[in-house]
Amino acid sequence: MLDLLYEKALKKRDKINKKLEKIGRSHVDASGQWVDYSVEESVLDAIIAAGDGSINKRKFLPFIFYAIDAEGIIHTTNGLERIESSEIDIISHHKYVEDRLRSYMGIFEIKNALKIFKEYDVDLFLFDGSILGNLIRPFPIEKELKEQAKESIREKYLPLLEEDLKSSDVEISSSKFAGEITDEFKDNTESMIYLENLENLLVISELMKQNKKIVAISKTSTSTEYFNSEIPDIAIFDMHSKKQGYSKPRHSRVSTIKRDFPVRNDFLKNLTFTIFYTRLEDHKNILKFELPYHATEEDIKDLLKDIKKISAEGYPLLLKKAHTDVVIRKNDLENLSKIIGFREKSGREMLNE
Repeated sequence: MLDLLYEKALKKRDKINKKLEKIGRSHVDASGQWVDYSVEESVLDAIIAAGDGSINKRKFLPFIFYAIDAEGIIHTTNGLERIESSEIDIISHHKYVEDRLRSYMGIFEIKNALKIFKEYDVDLFLFDGSILGNLIRPFPIEKELKEQAKESIREKYLPLLEEDLKSSDVEISSSKFAGEITDEFKDNTESMIYLENLENLLVISELMKQNKKIVAISKTSTSTEYFNSEIPDIAIFDMHSKKQGYSKPRHSRVSTIKRDFPVRNDFLKNLTFTIFYTRLEDHKNILKFELPYHATEEDIKDLLKDIKKISAEGYPLLLKKAHTDVVIRKNDLENLSKIIGFREKSGREMLNE
């Protein structure tokens, strides 16, 4: 099989390279949207934190075993400090597993960040990924659950989730009510997913209350909102300039989303995000930034100075370290499985699919 692939690579090499040349000769003019700007390091000592999360799973025939890890690193005048939260559990096989586990990781990651805000006077928190994307992503079972059931869940369980948010515990609070949901609702899996989605929105809205302290950073993006091209904006800016600088900011109002949010709708719909791209060091990667507030170019310049101070090779070191620390590898899951004793307890039927 591999021999055939190698032969195919040799045959299609010229054809694929011509396609690459065509992409490289993109006629999109980015000059009106990019500002070459030499980013200086801030002379002020800001307390900056960064956080990331990781999730991995191992499939067994009867269930899926998963592990979650979230870490926040705080750069203080006394050095680096760390807050970490983790969880392991099992979940049944169903078609929404991937969405559900992604939601779990998001909840853990944000709750860990909220814990940092409670314990430290943070000036900036660097969040890995896209907050806006998590916010506007449609619920996977939104249209499958009857409105009567959704209303009943919101009426009974939302106050309990709100109360749980006052705690600094990092956990999936919805799981506390799994037994009651199973007894009360016929579509208990869909009902649990709906409750978990409500919790996800709640924690996002809590994080957004820190608005000017939040910076979401992505190394990759397929967004095309600047140029409406087949080529992602981040690639067009990368081809346009290899110098330090930033793109002229775009402002996106959440109110443009047609659907309403089932919780804290007025607050979430009134949010405005500032989106821009930046390169912190010549010839290094371009990054996409999201800020959950209306920022001017002067605000952006001040922000970049603070982040440049804790960066190397054009990327924030705190974010890089947090990502490295939380990665859950395949052998980690295998070792965790052995500790719990899945194989020993269930024999051959517990072997991986």
